[in-house]
Amino acid sequence: MNSRVCLQVWHALHCDSMNRRNYLRNKTRDPAFLWRMVIWIIALGVGIGAFSQYLFQSKAPVGLEGEGVRDAWQSIEQLATQGEWGQVWWSLPERMLAEFSHTGPAALAIFAGCCWLAFLLQALGVDRIFDWRLGGALVAVGLGLLSIWPTLFFLLWQEVAWGLKDSLELVPGLRYNVLGIGLREELSKLLCLLFLMPWLLRQRSELTVLLLSACVGLGFAIEENVSYFSGSHGQAAIGRFLTANPFHMTLTGLIGLAVYRGLRYPRDWGPQALATFGVMVFAHGFYDAAISLSALADYSILNPIIFALVVYQFFRELRELRTTRGDTISLTATFLCGVSLLTAATFVYLSATLGCAAAFETLVGDILGLAVMVYLFLREMPESMVRV
Repeated sequence: MNSRVCLQVWHALHCDSMNRRNYLRNKTRDPAFLWRMVIWIIALGVGIGAFSQYLFQSKAPVGLEGEGVRDAWQSIEQLATQGEWGQVWWSLPERMLAEFSHTGPAALAIFAGCCWLAFLLQALGVDRIFDWRLGGALVAVGLGLLSIWPTLFFLLWQEVAWGLKDSLELVPGLRYNVLGIGLREELSKLLCLLFLMPWLLRQRSELTVLLLSACVGLGFAIEENVSYFSGSHGQAAIGRFLTANPFHMTLTGLIGLAVYRGLRYPRDWGPQALATFGVMVFAHGFYDAAISLSALADYSILNPIIFALVVYQFFRELRELRTTRGDTISLTATFLCGVSLLTAATFVYLSATLGCAAAFETLVGDILGLAVMVYLFLREMPESMVRV
């Protein structure tokens, strides 16, 4: 009798769990439900932002880079010009940590990173806390954060040893953006990723390689975003969530997958791995050059084209490697939830520091300008509901 009762209880709980999963599976693939979710999250953020304006608004914007941070960087530059490269190397971590002293921008950058990390973990199929892939993803994000260290070192090395300086002229500007920004950032991320490569080679999962490599790019973007958010008082949060974060993720993901294939099949994939790295470096450098060089203003259309092509290639690999899992919650829902949560959090932060009117004016312009980016991601999702 007791066993029969237990069986009935188990069956009832199992059916209830199945019903909940089916409900979420249907709802998170319903466009009307998804847009209602977005509107409610943003509306909640507006309400909290209006309240926070009266509680926390400061008389002066916060988050500006302090004199101590600038002085520390100037002293490191002085060491570089003197050829004291060992001291330069060991002085950089303190400079990196100083960026996180700006609490608001650092919190926004970390929160944006967590939204993308949730997306990557779901795409990877992590559904429990004791999953080795969760640990691997967290280690990869940490390696990405550390990759800023060699990036800053290479920046100084290129300036002093190579004489590579930023320029607004076409040829020197292209050289700086491709051989400077593109090469040093992608090389630094790859060097940190190589610490994971022996373990990834043993796992023999290209999906894991693609997404954990993307986690390294995400870690780099989190660290980089702290300084951008500080300089803009958080106003760059939405834009960089939809541009810089996925750009670094997809670039590093594609490079990591190509290197993995090159190491496993050197004869067939070795040359292609080198070619992929070169193409990604050029794409990164030219993307930045199209933003900063006035000589390329007439070709500004190339900027979103480069971004779209890199993102498209990443999602193409993801769709091919990711078997049909029948996720309870769709990747599209996770992405839209992340966008709307970050929008709400940014509104709250801007309201507390600049006021609701300035926050509203800033975010309305950003959201309208980035609508194309949102469409691009919705179009490329593995279970996309956008067909045109």
